[in-house]
Amino acid sequence: MKMWDSKQLWMKTKTYAERANQVSHDDPHFPFWSSLSLELLARAALTKIHPVLNADPREPVNILYGCGFTVPGQPKSLPAHSVFLRLEITIPEFTKAQREVCEFLSLLRNQELHTAALPFVNLKESKWLPRYYETCKILCSSLKKTLDDLFGKEIAATAETLITTLAKHTESAVKKRIADHAKTFTSKSKSDRSKLIRESRIALLRRKPASEHEPCPACKTKGILLGDLIKELAPEYVDDRLFIGQEFLATQLTCLACGLTLRNAEEVSIAGIEPRFTDTRETSLHELYEPEFEEEYDNM
Repeated sequence: MKMWDSKQLWMKTKTYAERANQVSHDDPHFPFWSSLSLELLARAALTKIHPVLNADPREPVNILYGCGFTVPGQPKSLPAHSVFLRLEITIPEFTKAQREVCEFLSLLRNQELHTAALPFVNLKESKWLPRYYETCKILCSSLKKTLDDLFGKEIAATAETLITTLAKHTESAVKKRIADHAKTFTSKSKSDRSKLIRESRIALLRRKPASEHEPCPACKTKGILLGDLIKELAPEYVDDRLFIGQEFLATQLTCLACGLTLRNAEEVSIAGIEPRFTDTRETSLHELYEPEFEEEYDNM
């Protein structure tokens, strides 16, 4: 199972990272080789958990190969975007922000290889490099490796600086956005603020599933907190009805009064909102135990 061996994928990742850093950072080959190294690093991290996670599940031979069996022909691995989806589920530190930079670079790589476009020409480092280094650090950690191991000490030191800058920039931007919305809201007349709050409360009566009502950090009016499902809790019977609790990772807050939006889990956390919340929904034994068969396999 050498093709999906985590150690071999790691060594290939290092080779491609070295190719990237042999050229100037303003050379289009730098982001190109970096995009390839990132996908290999992602697959190394996924196969470290178990090689079968790298298998395209549409063909049984791929799963068998991932489990260590010898199979005829060449087994097929997951497409890259499915790898990133699975990492978001299996590595807690790998969140939507990391998945998005992986998908962004993967998209540019596909354009480079399959179209006449030149997406890496004039690509600004600010659009991808700090988050790229941050993602590499997370994936390296899952492999019990460091940025030093991947890039060498000199480049790793630069990477750490950019990661720190990225975190400070994000925190500063979120806090400024909250302050701006608070200032705009308080500058409105009392009657206008009352109207916005009243309309917001009416809208919240139509509560969405997988959501919670949370005070807005800008105007203190309750907003809509959305989340991604983490796990389902044990079902409970209450008054002859079956309920199931669900735990969510808070990933977005929208305030209908002042218009503030927090776009991901990182921004929600910076705003001082608890990162998890629970919701309860009514279910049935049929729904609870009926197997589901989906054609979609990307996030299996």
